Amino acid sequence: MTEIAASSRKALWIIIGSFLIVLSVNMALVYFALSTWTGLETEHNFVRGLAYNQNIEGARRQQALGWKMIIKPTFGDGKSGVFDINFSDREGNPLSGLTVKVFAVRPTSEGFDREFIARPVAAGTYQSVFALPLPGVWDLRVVARRGDNDFQRVERIVTP
Repeated sequence: MTEIAASSRKALWIIIGSFLIVLSVNMALVYFALSTWTGLETEHNFVRGLAYNQNIEGARRQQALGWKMIIKPTFGDGKSGVFDINFSDREGNPLSGLTVKVFAVRPTSEGFDREFIARPVAAGTYQSVFALPLPGVWDLRVVARRGDNDFQRVERIVTP
């Protein structure tokens, strides 16, 4: 009878130990899941969602303008260089008098976003010097304004 009781206790401790191992691994996974990236992609996502129809109307107005944009990044030391941005209207005429900003967003991690202002250098051509903190993939959101007209476009680049 003592042999049965000893083996029963051993089985009980194996089961309890197994549950403790599973519980501790799950607790570690929950800790790492909650202490790393928040998963929040958009700040104030509810408010931006309410403005969805305004965003669609803005896209229609932008399409009706017929503006075209070409951006050419030239890299100096890998993470820095110059953005050359050319704007033209529907007929191909250069667009002057724009206020142009470039927002560089790192899609894989937070906290490295940068904003650059492009200055006019010729008719329809704007230029901005940039320095990015990390090499790799960047999303460039170009925003151009003239009066009540807005133009936005996102281009993905890879720095060497």
